[in-house]
Amino acid sequence: MVNFKDMTIGKKVGLGFGVIVFILMGVILLVIQQVKTMEIVTKRVVELRTPTAHASLMMLNGINHSLASLRGWILLGDPKFKKERSIAWEDQINPSLTLMHDLAPKWVDLENKTRLKLIEAEINIFKAAQKKIEDIAKSSENSPAQKILFSQAEPLEKFIVDTLSNMIHLGMKDNNSVKNKRLIELLANIETTISLSLERADEFLLSGEEEFKKESLENWRKNSDYMQELKKSLKSFNKEQLKNIEFLQTKVNEFGPLLKEIIRIRSGEKWNLANYYLKTEAAPVAFRIKGILKDLTSGQEKLLENDVKEISQKTHYLIVLLVALFFSAVLISGVLAANIARTISEPILEVCYMADELAHGNITEKRLPVNCQGEVGSLSQSFNRLLDRLQKEKSE
Repeated sequence: MVNFKDMTIGKKVGLGFGVIVFILMGVILLVIQQVKTMEIVTKRVVELRTPTAHASLMMLNGINHSLASLRGWILLGDPKFKKERSIAWEDQINPSLTLMHDLAPKWVDLENKTRLKLIEAEINIFKAAQKKIEDIAKSSENSPAQKILFSQAEPLEKFIVDTLSNMIHLGMKDNNSVKNKRLIELLANIETTISLSLERADEFLLSGEEEFKKESLENWRKNSDYMQELKKSLKSFNKEQLKNIEFLQTKVNEFGPLLKEIIRIRSGEKWNLANYYLKTEAAPVAFRIKGILKDLTSGQEKLLENDVKEISQKTHYLIVLLVALFFSAVLISGVLAANIARTISEPILEVCYMADELAHGNITEKRLPVNCQGEVGSLSQSFNRLLDRLQKEKSE
């Protein structure tokens, strides 16, 4: 093995520069490797983690937007809400689902892929439920009680009232008959209570106030009492009056179940089918989708946190590495420089000292130490031979 002292000056200088270049190359390679790793993690954050979180948030906003627009359509019937619901699907829900499908092959968490399948299935159910609600909201089928009111109860009530008015008009021709006066009074009470019962039922249908419901049923109870009283007086009436009363009884019997059905439907949850379907179909599906999105987002947030943590660790490691390599390079360079300087300068100084003595005519027996090979060692050996020859000539 070649001793450092025995190296030539050129080799020593070359070795020093070689060590520095080697250190620099090592630093560059390590920096490239660390930067490459950081680039991969950063690319994963930018192209996968962030877009996935963005898609989840966009879908969540779209679901909320579509539900709000659907409620507006149910309550107000303004076509702008139908358009806004359509925009929510076209600009938010559908694009976010497409983006998730594009990103899914890159997902490393298999649970997220399973969640995507669940989301897709629930989205289809949610879309169908919203369409069903939108279609029925402003149709006659939306309010069964209102449909019964307009198509059956009100026409029947009008027919009964008209019949009662005719009977009262005929009865008023015999003003001196006590029997007719009582009949007119009963018929008027029946007319009033049947009209009030339907009127209060209509108000209950619109407002849902229990007071209107109670008043409607109370008027119907009074109507039933008046009809019972009318039945007890049948023997007092002639054949024409009996025929009219029997016909009236038939129509009133048809009216009663309709009135009670209106009140029953309005008292239940299905009085407004759009609201009922919104509550029992659309809203629960939306809640399930939001839950799945929350799990998906939470998973992505954890992965994103790990990626950011990895980038931070790599950055810290790179800084520490660069600092350590810098000081190592400085230390190694300093040691090499000191050794090179010492192995060159000390012998040369000794040569200069001996040359100065020789210039003053002092030929000493002292000789330069030859501690190394190379240029400096050769110089010392040559100078020692010169001294030997001069000393030999002087002694002769």
